[in-house]
Amino acid sequence: MLQIIQAPQGPILVKQQFLITGVASPNYAGRTLTLTIDNQYTTTGPRIAADGTWQLNFLFQQAGSRRLRIAIDNVSVEIPLEVVTTLPRLQFTQFPTRAAVGQTITFAGEAKNYASGTTLVLRVDGRFEIARPVVQSERWQAPVSFNQSGTRLVEIIGSGQDRAQITLVVDPAPPRPPRLSFTNPPQRITAEQAVRITGGAIDYANGEQLLLRADQLFTLARPQVMNQQWEAQIFFHQPGKRLIEIIGSEQDRAQVVIEVQAAPAGQLQVQARTTWSAEPTPSEVPNLLSPKGITIHHTALSGALGVSATLAQEIARMRFIWSSHVNGNGWIDIGYHYIIMPSGRVFEARSERKRGAHDAINDGLGVAFDGIYSSQTISQQQYQSAVALCTILCKRYGITNTITPIPTVTASFGTRNLPPIFGHRDRVATECPGTEGGRTVRLTEIRQAVNSQLR
Repeated sequence: MLQIIQAPQGPILVKQQFLITGVASPNYAGRTLTLTIDNQYTTTGPRIAADGTWQLNFLFQQAGSRRLRIAIDNVSVEIPLEVVTTLPRLQFTQFPTRAAVGQTITFAGEAKNYASGTTLVLRVDGRFEIARPVVQSERWQAPVSFNQSGTRLVEIIGSGQDRAQITLVVDPAPPRPPRLSFTNPPQRITAEQAVRITGGAIDYANGEQLLLRADQLFTLARPQVMNQQWEAQIFFHQPGKRLIEIIGSEQDRAQVVIEVQAAPAGQLQVQARTTWSAEPTPSEVPNLLSPKGITIHHTALSGALGVSATLAQEIARMRFIWSSHVNGNGWIDIGYHYIIMPSGRVFEARSERKRGAHDAINDGLGVAFDGIYSSQTISQQQYQSAVALCTILCKRYGITNTITPIPTVTASFGTRNLPPIFGHRDRVATECPGTEGGRTVRLTEIRQAVNSQLR
């Protein structure tokens, strides 16, 4: 090992003595280095001290681009030097040899015979102007920073050919401590189980909005920062390992993996949207921040399947309903949040986290029975699934009483007193979800059954 510690960085004068210092491997201690000048003249150099250090005092008798090679055995280092008869008017007198990306450093130097107020140019790599320092009392200085790592050539340029150069090694920026984090996230949860997760948001202002995302695709929530903390409620319909991210910017994010286990046998199994569509609800749909209630619908589309329909048949039916709403109604997605098939299977339609397009007010969740129920009654399987689904939704959003009427804004009748689970026709002048009072969709029974499970 043989290294240079100190050597001239700029031009040196003819016959001006200068110092070079370095270090060698300690096993070379006591030995003498070899000095080669301009690849032609070889002589003995300095002796290596016991600690491996060495130093060389030298001068040149002639000007020009000169080279010194210092060697021992088959190890050598080479130093290029510019020897001049007169020193340039511009010089660097203060400069670091290393810096980090993004670090502010100051270059300073002399500007002999330049008038105060003269503007110089500080340039990097022969192309990029990074500062225009102004001369004051034959001196100049400029604070700068670099956004790319590597060995950089820095020049201070005056008039004509008057300039000086140095090289600087710019190291990559050290990793920044994470600003976003999760606080004790659960390692596993159960499908349909709503859990609240929290985290830190260092140096974020109150009210700043973050993005909570699953599997780099699905938006779960957009929590706001409060006192450098964030929190959000999450739930999943489908089992499996899920990558959860809290995101502030492209570079500022944190990740955890949560395992979602299937709901226990006998509990409601919701068919996730991914069962029938590869596309999530479009991101431009506004968020549904706090559902006020549940609106019960029927899809009013002919061709509903029977109670013994297969999953494949129901997937095709979901795509038909999507096409009817998007291509027929001109909506951006299915209007309901959930659709219950005659078999009792429940399908996720529009994301529960997004505002629906189902009852004109759309401040709550839309649950639809597939089919036409103007006279026909829903199947027993649909009824049981509706009770299970509405119970989950009420618990998820803090609805504790589904029977007692409360003042509710409607689209057609002003403000009415309605229970939190109501029919579409209670809010809008329509025949949906069937007969008056919701008899064909067993609305009163659904309310009572859900209410009994909320106590």
